[in-house]
Amino acid sequence: MQKLLLGLDIGTQTIKAVQMSRDKNSNQILAAGFIPTPADEKAMADSINRLVHDMKISSSDVSICLPSVNVITRILEMPIMTENELTSSIKWEAEQYIPMPLDKVKIDYSVIGKDEQTSKLKILLIAAPLTLLEKYINITNSAGLNPVAIETEILAATRSITTSFPQLSQAIVVSLGASTTEIALIHEQILVYTKSIPLGGNTLTRAIAQELGFEVAQAEEYKKAYGLEEDKLEGKIAKTLTPYFSTIFSEIEKNVAYFKELYPKEDITNITVCGGGAKLPGLILSLTKNLGLDTQISNPFINLTVDPNILPTLSTDAPTYTQAVGLALKEV
Repeated sequence: MQKLLLGLDIGTQTIKAVQMSRDKNSNQILAAGFIPTPADEKAMADSINRLVHDMKISSSDVSICLPSVNVITRILEMPIMTENELTSSIKWEAEQYIPMPLDKVKIDYSVIGKDEQTSKLKILLIAAPLTLLEKYINITNSAGLNPVAIETEILAATRSITTSFPQLSQAIVVSLGASTTEIALIHEQILVYTKSIPLGGNTLTRAIAQELGFEVAQAEEYKKAYGLEEDKLEGKIAKTLTPYFSTIFSEIEKNVAYFKELYPKEDITNITVCGGGAKLPGLILSLTKNLGLDTQISNPFINLTVDPNILPTLSTDAPTYTQAVGLALKEV
């Protein structure tokens, strides 16, 4: 039986959408597109409505993601217990990690591992403010869509990347967005840890504008053109950006060390980069050189069938569609 689902990623700078047709034999992308993100909710809804109209989507069911920076994500360890016992216990456990009344948040969780030796369950806990959920549901409803699933950006990205690269059992995912950088650890293709850093593409653009006296729009163009390439423009852009990426590289190193604590007999050898910042010139080389790990840019269209009429327009922006593809791949 064929299932149709629209993945909708409402980012700080752009809104990305992918409609996928799924059956037991294949996953096919039928339509995709993106638009700039407007400032207010009504304009967002109107823009999304126009986008999906132009895409000629054939189902209004949509899976959407919440900005990870606004969502609490924790990995907990709890004693092995039945599902009913876990459901009732998780609320009391969650109180330690959620800095707001529990009646103001929506809590969800999943069991991501079990250690028989220690009799412990590893739990992925997610808590989202109800006001945030209501905002995104209102936007999608106003756009004429039917939200059937909501999750965080990094969960969607992880699903897409593990579908694209099934051979990567252990990996680090780095999602470079406009406002934040998300770092996630993957073990046996399951998300086991995630951290959000309030440093994104907008931070880098502002740094270039301030350092070199550019207007913001000009700084954005220089960032996209020269990035971390030290032999371009006398290395001025790379020199400005390097301290910020040193912070990101340091956080990745901490995550590698943490992975080694969790799984002392296993190694991480790969980094996959997604999001709007993934195409920054010189970034992949710099990651590889500084961290000594194989690094690649996410291509969410690998292992999927893509309508040949739209593939040429998608290829150049592939990493920016990672979350939207992951949302469209979600089982609902």
